[in-house]
Amino acid sequence: MEPLHHHEIANLLTSDVSFSGAFIGAFFSFFSIWQFCIAQISPFFMAFIAGVYLIENNDAVKKSIISILIASLGYSAGFSIVFAMLGLSGSNIGGYFLYNIKVFRILSGILILLSGISIMSKGLDKTPIPFLPNRIFWFLAPFIGASFAFVYSPCIPPALSQILNYASMPENTAKGFWLLVVYGIGLSAAFISVGIPLSLFVGWLAHRIKQSHPFIIGSAVFLIVLGVMAITDLMIYYKAFLLSFFV
Repeated sequence: MEPLHHHEIANLLTSDVSFSGAFIGAFFSFFSIWQFCIAQISPFFMAFIAGVYLIENNDAVKKSIISILIASLGYSAGFSIVFAMLGLSGSNIGGYFLYNIKVFRILSGILILLSGISIMSKGLDKTPIPFLPNRIFWFLAPFIGASFAFVYSPCIPPALSQILNYASMPENTAKGFWLLVVYGIGLSAAFISVGIPLSLFVGWLAHRIKQSHPFIIGSAVFLIVLGVMAITDLMIYYKAFLLSFFV
């Protein structure tokens, strides 16, 4: 029997890679033991979405839900595209991002930090800031999602490992990219499925005690902490803490 070449073996091993498998694998990794690694960014996403929800007019609940849904979708788009590019380490753009990852993490940290400060300003001032409308976060959401992707240092669950192996072959670059995008969307969908109900609960609680400012400030502090960790490279120690705590 004629032996298989390396690329033929690789194609055989990854023949069952599918878009549905990428989405499902990413989505359920959030609710599995892999959360210990995803917790690098998941609590900060919850803080971002809760903050966006709370700075809206809480009397217009439907309007506020639409606002956080738009912000969530924007975040998902930005996160998924950059996550996919970083996963294509063998491509020119993926190699460029990885080579300059420290610079991009610092820039991402600055954006996240400024977003946290912006949300905090809303919590400290009851009157709207003229040059900082609430819906600025609709525009910023894709960039915040991209920033989270740069800051995130993922562990490799089985589904992601399979996709990365598939995408590492030059002939699979195009499909590999879209598989990684779908994986990012699946992970973002899990964030959103928890983040929106959590935001609604926090909003209900704030309305019940008639005090939303402390919750807004709390959300902002989470983002500021993430921004500082990204800028100072303390994310390495945070990830190490998560690994030691959960594993």
